[in-house]
Amino acid sequence: MRREAFDTPGEVVLDLRVAQGRVELEAVPGGTTTEVELDARGNDEEVSELLEEARIEARERRGGHEVVVHIEDRRRFGFGFWRKIEIRLKMKVPEGTKVQFEGASADLRGRGHFGALEADSASGDVEFDDVGGDATVNAASGDVAVRSIDGAAEVNTASGDVELGRVGGDLVAKAASGDVNVDDAGASVKIRTASGDQRVGGVTAGRVELQSMSGDITVGIRQGSNVWVDARAMSGDLSSELELGDEQPPEDAPLVELRAASMSGDVEVVRA
Repeated sequence: MRREAFDTPGEVVLDLRVAQGRVELEAVPGGTTTEVELDARGNDEEVSELLEEARIEARERRGGHEVVVHIEDRRRFGFGFWRKIEIRLKMKVPEGTKVQFEGASADLRGRGHFGALEADSASGDVEFDDVGGDATVNAASGDVAVRSIDGAAEVNTASGDVELGRVGGDLVAKAASGDVNVDDAGASVKIRTASGDQRVGGVTAGRVELQSMSGDITVGIRQGSNVWVDARAMSGDLSSELELGDEQPPEDAPLVELRAASMSGDVEVVRA
């Protein structure tokens, strides 16, 4: 096992590159230090080599610090992945830390309140509690789950599912066979799926564009909001608890401009 600790007052940015294994981040309220614990299990010789070669360092940057943890994919050097090694990276960071992550099969988990999130993953899952800024996540087969995002969100997956709680800013989500679920959308929403289902639990105002080939679409309109709806289901069923029409309602209440279309899936519009 390898342990490092850095004094990191001010804004903290994490630069993480972990090809495989599991990354666990914990944001600590009031903290000014960053603690790194890198552990690996497997072949003793390779474990020793991995721990020694891992790049772990902190450097000052304007207004704070950047903490770098790079555990490189050995394929860059023609060796392939680390063989039969289980990698686990645990970090305690100050609350509000910004996260930049690149991974292949590594899972990423963030507990607590973080400042912003940028993550690129292949088959690894990405799961966070709270993101105070914007969140951008790209994944192939990995799932994405974030409980709360104060800023804007952009999520792209192929076969992975997307589970978002509250999104305060604009949301853009794209998936192929994965499902997209959003509990509470605070601004505009744009979701595209192929066979994946879509569910937006509640939206209060803004432009909402939902489009799927064969997936089902369900969207909830908050009580007290006016809505203009253009909803179409080509060969699926279309149902609505709201009156569907082409006339713009009065502007004395928040307006949701909803456009929803599915080729063979069902479209359902409900009151949230």
